[in-house]
Amino acid sequence: MLSIALTLALGAAPTGAKGPAEPFALTDWNHRRLQTNRVAMLVLGTWAVANIGVGAVGFGLERDERVRWLHLGNASWNVVNLALAIAGLAADWRKDPASFDAKQSLEASNTQEKILLVNAGLDVAYLAAGAFLWQRGEATADRSLLGFGQALLLQGGFLLLFDTMLAIVNGRLTHELMLGVEVTPAGGVGARLGARW
Repeated sequence: MLSIALTLALGAAPTGAKGPAEPFALTDWNHRRLQTNRVAMLVLGTWAVANIGVGAVGFGLERDERVRWLHLGNASWNVVNLALAIAGLAADWRKDPASFDAKQSLEASNTQEKILLVNAGLDVAYLAAGAFLWQRGEATADRSLLGFGQALLLQGGFLLLFDTMLAIVNGRLTHELMLGVEVTPAGGVGARLGARW
């Protein structure tokens, strides 16, 4: 993936025919990348807290067994989402945007892309598992399977949308970075006027 990104950078870099390229502010780019991840983790955390709250109250008050399992599934699933959001926020909050050089920035962006692709694959698996449980619940008249399957579909659908949107934003940021990356004939990589090695 790194080699593909570098190849694209060669084709996308501004040419001298239109004048000198604008300086690429690598620190600003990393600030935006980290801020995007922080906002994403806040969205995930907010979704998790809302689902835990509604799920806990709904499970306690609801008498319909299917709906109780739907609430329990939503609340349980989001305990994990909340832990991931807190861990993501804690990890990103300690990072200094100025501490990344061009290579580290590109590696961080590529790692994020890979994680999002794996997550999207898992989200599809969650949707398939939810549909299977829903079908089995209907076939066996098991209201707990029915409710839990519906919870998996709801959570898997949200996570697929979340991961897809974050992947799109991450892709746009990576494209901006690639426009600022310069590859030398000797194989070195750097950001124009904004990176340190």
